[in-house]
Amino acid sequence: MTAYSRSARSQQPKPSQPSHSIVNDDEIDLAQLFGVLWYHKWRILVITVVAAVLGVAYAISATPVYQANGMVEFSNKKNQVLGDLSEIMGSTKTPADSEVDMIKSRLVLGQTVRDLNLHIDVSPITPSWQRFLNALPPKMPNAVKPNLTVETFRLPEDLLDTPFVITTLSPKSYSLTLPNEQVLTGQVGQILKINNDGELLISQITANVGQQFSLVHYSDLNSIDNIHRSLTVATKSKNSPMIGLSLTGTDPEKIKLILDRIMENYAAEDRNKDIQAASSGLRFIDEELPRLKDTLHEAENALNTYRSRSGSVDVPHEAKGILENLNKIEMQLVDLRTEQAVLNEVYTRDHPSQQALSDKIRILNEAKSKLNTQITKMPSLQQDIIRLTRNVEINQGIYVQLLSKQQELNILKASSQGNVRIIDAAAVPKKPIKPKKLIIVALATILGAFMGVAFYLLRTLLNRGIHTEDEIEALGLDVIVSIPASDAQTKRDRVLKKVGKRKHIRSNSMLALKDPTDMAVEALRALRTNLFFRTMSATNKVIMISGATPEVGKSFVAANLAVLMAQSDKKVLLIDGDMRKGYMHHLMQIPSGEGLSEILANKDDMPYNHRIWKMSLPNLHFLSGGSTPNNPSELLLNGRLGEFLAWADAHYDYVVLDTPPVLAVTDAAVMGQHAGVTLLVSRFGKTNLRELDACVARFEAGNVRISGIVLNGVERTASNYYSYDGYADKYGKYSKDGKK
Repeated sequence: MTAYSRSARSQQPKPSQPSHSIVNDDEIDLAQLFGVLWYHKWRILVITVVAAVLGVAYAISATPVYQANGMVEFSNKKNQVLGDLSEIMGSTKTPADSEVDMIKSRLVLGQTVRDLNLHIDVSPITPSWQRFLNALPPKMPNAVKPNLTVETFRLPEDLLDTPFVITTLSPKSYSLTLPNEQVLTGQVGQILKINNDGELLISQITANVGQQFSLVHYSDLNSIDNIHRSLTVATKSKNSPMIGLSLTGTDPEKIKLILDRIMENYAAEDRNKDIQAASSGLRFIDEELPRLKDTLHEAENALNTYRSRSGSVDVPHEAKGILENLNKIEMQLVDLRTEQAVLNEVYTRDHPSQQALSDKIRILNEAKSKLNTQITKMPSLQQDIIRLTRNVEINQGIYVQLLSKQQELNILKASSQGNVRIIDAAAVPKKPIKPKKLIIVALATILGAFMGVAFYLLRTLLNRGIHTEDEIEALGLDVIVSIPASDAQTKRDRVLKKVGKRKHIRSNSMLALKDPTDMAVEALRALRTNLFFRTMSATNKVIMISGATPEVGKSFVAANLAVLMAQSDKKVLLIDGDMRKGYMHHLMQIPSGEGLSEILANKDDMPYNHRIWKMSLPNLHFLSGGSTPNNPSELLLNGRLGEFLAWADAHYDYVVLDTPPVLAVTDAAVMGQHAGVTLLVSRFGKTNLRELDACVARFEAGNVRISGIVLNGVERTASNYYSYDGYADKYGKYSKDGKK
């Protein structure tokens, strides 16, 4: 018999790389990863389908979002009153940028909010599942679309931006739930007082009884922000006079109305800007004309008086050019002062545009002073006539120019159309822009597939359980047989768990009798054959079967192995060595009664065979664990176990001993001293190499040598995908009569 110990294993060369590794060998990685995905392909498909269905449900139930589009044109031309002030302003912004900012300003949006009463927002409260059902065909022809019309809704400042809930009680009554959970009842068409400072007037309710609505009164800033977040304004191209506007929302009619009003208010504000400029210029001219008229009369009278006293005196030829230049400067100063009067309505004296205009006026005044200096160098008679003539001509020119400007501004004020023209009124396509149903479903499907793949790959990478024989053999241990997981046994165990409503319920049927053609049974037959040869060189024919931890399948292996040995015409004694939690009597379908614990206690000197059950299967006998003693470990050390097993070895062809888990209690290490063959059962994907190594150490401490390892419950996975299929090829699928 071959036995293995830690010292023997330490002398064996270990493989440089275990075959189960998924992280070191590229070729093995690909094969294993493919195996994992292929094994779990149906589960991954289910996850993908569920994700796709959820995506479809969301795409159907999501509230559609529409987009209204419009276009305006602005004329980048000189202002009729101010002239071209772009150089004066010194701004780095293009005219289009300024117009975009104007459209999105609180001035325009705030006026829109006030015009359409957008402070008040009413929306029906509809659960997601209800929206999903409403979206499914066929549409109900008489379905009521919830609607509520609010005429008046006033609140104190502390209740603004706070949602209220309205519940329909009848077509003419409703309840209002306040933020503090207070409930008020109101009637349609009647004002409902809210505390002391608020009131609500609902003029119409179109909804089923029980329908709820969300009601919010937004503050001015939040009302404007609500529009601003949904509004997009941009020029069509660089330096283009065309500006495109778009507004998104869930109500297509409402967003169309809002966008139209925004464009109208923008155009109206532009017109008002020209009218205000004209009005400012007119006020300045109206103030200057009476004073200028008096000044002109005084200048004319002074010139006439001087000529009458001095005789007819003409202006010298060399002074005429100076007078013409002075007249031009005065005209320019009049225009600049008119512009300054308009700018005074908009900017302070420190504004760059005001300072630039003041600089121009200062330069003209300096030029005017130089011309006046030239005049002072002429003879006194010429100076007088030049001075008087200059006063008349300049005042006359200014007066005529102001009269012309007054007429021009009056016409502008009366007929100003502004610089903005609405090109395209707001329009809303029937198809919403959101949700993108195909994209949502596609992304949900891809995400589901990714989650399924990632879950099973990560689970495989994080699972430290044994998956291949090579992992065990890398420790220097011999794997006698790998037993495939039985689908039939798994189904029966699943039914038992459902019936018993408990997670840990063990099987009460023998697979070797229920499904003799199962691949797991065929593997156990191979184990039986192996043990026939191993026991020939063993000290006795006691076969101990143990495991590292509970639920690795050692009792399953022991019971079915005993059945197969009995079927081969061998007299077999199956012993349940677990005196604490033994359950093999359930498999044998007999009461627990007296068993091993009573034999070891030896209180009545009853013969061994009086406590052994003869099963209905010929050649199979069974000894249960008996009643649970207070000191199982002490019973095992009293020497009677060796006597009993020696008796059993003499009276039976084989003795199969099922023990408690090795790492849980020391019973297996004690029992193993009397066994000729010791098998350690490890569970595929559950038992890890550290537990297996600890079991070997525990057995060696008790001077027990492990004959071999049984890898139980092998599943088709990445690591053993191809070898698993080899089981079917090796054992075949047998019919009930034993034929392939």
